Amino acid sequence: MSAAPVTAIAAEGNPPPLPRRGRRIVLLVAGASLLCATAALAMLLLVSTASDGETSVLIGTLDSDRLAALALGIALAALSVGLCVIPVGRAWLLLLIPARIIAIGATALTGAMWILTSSATVVPLVAAGCETGYVVEEESFLFAAWGTVYRRDGLLVTAVDQFTADDGYHPFADGAYTVVDTGDSLDVWYSFAFDYSATPVSADGDPAFTVPKLTDRTLSCGVSTGARTPIPPAPATPTYDADEARAGLQNMIAASLEAAVGPVRDSSGGLLDPAELSVVATACGEDGSRSGLGFTFATADNGSSLARILQVWDAEGYSPDQAMQEDIRYSDALPVEKMSIRDSTTIDGLIHMQLSSQCSVD
Repeated sequence: MSAAPVTAIAAEGNPPPLPRRGRRIVLLVAGASLLCATAALAMLLLVSTASDGETSVLIGTLDSDRLAALALGIALAALSVGLCVIPVGRAWLLLLIPARIIAIGATALTGAMWILTSSATVVPLVAAGCETGYVVEEESFLFAAWGTVYRRDGLLVTAVDQFTADDGYHPFADGAYTVVDTGDSLDVWYSFAFDYSATPVSADGDPAFTVPKLTDRTLSCGVSTGARTPIPPAPATPTYDADEARAGLQNMIAASLEAAVGPVRDSSGGLLDPAELSVVATACGEDGSRSGLGFTFATADNGSSLARILQVWDAEGYSPDQAMQEDIRYSDALPVEKMSIRDSTTIDGLIHMQLSSQCSVD
């Protein structure tokens, strides 16, 4: 085949040519997808129109709105592909190129909206371990949460009530609700906000909503609400009085210097006695105090001493951190809140260490 036709097509501004058979297949698939998506949209519209908007379709977690959005996205994507693949003459490009841009942009916008609204959950409403014939759809966006209670009839559902929740919470998916059978109706209470303790929802006071009891169908039993187990509270952080915090600080100083490669000398070259180090108390909080100490020392091998001291700190359960050339250990529960150590042998031949205790209130 001559290269002239290919060059001519490219010159007219059309996309790089596919083989004629391949282009035809792509157009057929795009056309079939557009037809199916249009049929789905028409069917959803018919269901809504025939019931004056009271009945909709629910498949899994996809209700009529999300099904319509999905069908619209497929239709727009198929249209975009068709507009990009179909060859046209140069005269039509002024219309076709803007149409391609609009179709692709609309497809991307529909896909983004689909992703942003894809947090829906759908669970059966359960009373005393038995299904009730109702399902609950819950949705959230940012800090807003809302839900709809549907009576289910196969793929068709009818909205019977609506509710809201706090901070994006889905209480029915979390099993945080209680249903009381009053004979002719079902009274429902639910948790408006997430409860870490997962305390059973009380049926005191007026119910959040009431739905008629359905007696025209066979309902399955032995169904769980999916209620989660309580999340145990975090253990209380221990507190220390001033003497305990000071003693903990002094113990860590002694253990650190004992781990160093001796002898340990102060900055003037004399032997360092931990008992002679001056611990300073400073104010913290509204009426608390904190013990702190900073000092320098040298050992027979500063590099090895630093490594051994860090091993002692790690063994005591302190969490590691680092800032520039300084190694840090910290804790919210141990007597010493923060310890830092830096080897400046190449500068002054010393190791620099600082320690501060937890804030204590007597």
